[in-house]
Amino acid sequence: MEKEKHISINHEEPETSLLIKYIQGFSSEEEIQYVTEWLKKENENERILLQTAQIYYAQRTKQRIQMRDSGVAFAQVQRQLHKKTRRLFLRRFGTIAGCIAFFTSVVLNYYNFVHMRPEDPEIQYITMQTNAGMRSHFTLPDCTEVFLNSASKLSYPVPFDKKERRVELDGEGYFKVVHDSEHPFVVNITDQPFDVEVLGTVFNIQAYASDEILRTTLIEGSVRLGMETAPGIKKYVILRPSEKAMYDVKNKNLHVEHVNTVYDTAWMSGKLMFKEMPLPEVLNRLSHFYNVRFIVNDPAINNYTFTGTFESRQLVQILDYLSISSQIKYKIMASQEDDSAAKKQTQVILLTKR
Repeated sequence: MEKEKHISINHEEPETSLLIKYIQGFSSEEEIQYVTEWLKKENENERILLQTAQIYYAQRTKQRIQMRDSGVAFAQVQRQLHKKTRRLFLRRFGTIAGCIAFFTSVVLNYYNFVHMRPEDPEIQYITMQTNAGMRSHFTLPDCTEVFLNSASKLSYPVPFDKKERRVELDGEGYFKVVHDSEHPFVVNITDQPFDVEVLGTVFNIQAYASDEILRTTLIEGSVRLGMETAPGIKKYVILRPSEKAMYDVKNKNLHVEHVNTVYDTAWMSGKLMFKEMPLPEVLNRLSHFYNVRFIVNDPAINNYTFTGTFESRQLVQILDYLSISSQIKYKIMASQEDDSAAKKQTQVILLTKR
């Protein structure tokens, strides 16, 4: 397990790292009191704590994963949570093994736990998901590091298959894969005929379900891209460091170019960096980062390029910069969707100045 970092508790909602420490029984009296008071505020907080414990139990290394035991352990946690004395329940938590880390001050917004699948009752599937505007960092059971960007989702089996380590991505992820020549690491893209296979390397993938272009940027090592070029025909391409592959989902075309990888990985530190980037690609990144939908009213706007570096900026500040540096003006419209809709997006209309 990674060395514990200092945790600030001056927040209205506890950081995930504080909850994990709390689950392990390593919290100070002050931290215990803080989380206990947070639990009393609303029932939803109990669910968050349970899900955090659930993921921790499931994320043991291969050698220590015992599916039946982890299920019993979680059931015990669930029963104890409903006892009147929460502090007693917390002290009865055992020490939990696992390789997991999180961005400082950034919390996984929520976890989805998919129980045993009928076709293979010995395997559990975990889904890690981040909400719009948030990023997360965690470690898989094989100790591969994963960074998830805004509104992204990664699913993986526990334990991994005996022949390979296969995960499924919907969104953007940065992977630092642990080398294992006997078990290739494969990233499947949700609902797309595209995958990335590696043995041990560092790379970034942007592949949201709504994207027409899937982008893979290699930082270190090598990756093999597998893609459908025609119905029933699959093609494989090897990427080298500092190469970026862009796969057109509709036309099934692949374009590879040499890039400065800093621009494709700046999001990990909360930055947005653009250098003479075509505006459609800029809008694509902004749309995922801020959970907005852009409507371009003048096709000429798509011919613009954009340069700029932004850190911890509100969307309106970036749009103002875009407006000042070009002949583009914008209008922000509130979402017209029903309040019951699962995903609401603000609309940003782009027009040319007259």
